[in-house]
Amino acid sequence: MQHASTTEPASWTQEKLCEHLNVERSAITKIVKRTGLESIGGKYPWRRVLRAVHRTEGYLLAEHLDALKARHASPALHAITDLEEDLKQPLWDFARMATAMGYRPNTLSRKIREGRITLPFPVIQLGPRLRHYRPLDVRLWRDDQLLLDLPKPIDPTPTIPAQSAETQAPDDPGEALEKALFGG
Repeated sequence: MQHASTTEPASWTQEKLCEHLNVERSAITKIVKRTGLESIGGKYPWRRVLRAVHRTEGYLLAEHLDALKARHASPALHAITDLEEDLKQPLWDFARMATAMGYRPNTLSRKIREGRITLPFPVIQLGPRLRHYRPLDVRLWRDDQLLLDLPKPIDPTPTIPAQSAETQAPDDPGEALEKALFGG
């Protein structure tokens, strides 16, 4: 089941992408290159943003939400009607995430560095010093200790099977030439 947003187009401008990623416009070129996000005519299709930034597929989200609701009796989870729309919320930087979790950013950073705390929800690493978080991940963990655990995207690169012993190149170069000329 697909949900179409009535307020936003299916493709985002660079400005809208910057707003979603919660970054300055000057950082977007490096982020796009780092994540492999490709534009079409200068716009970024939401489906590609989901795949490159959020590491999920849009068409899997409705079914994933239904499965989560079936497993958990979380009021916060059951309040979500469209997971894809909730993922369109602008990402939070580390400071905002720390505050939402009830910590001062420098305190949480120190506890993570010392190994006293690990964050159970994913970090969206947009650059060497650009750690961002989905607000929905943070709220679901903070309020109900639930992980969103989004379904993984489909890998578009085909898998090439390893060569069997029969199809590997022979050790003797003369034999290889003979097989190339006469088959075998």
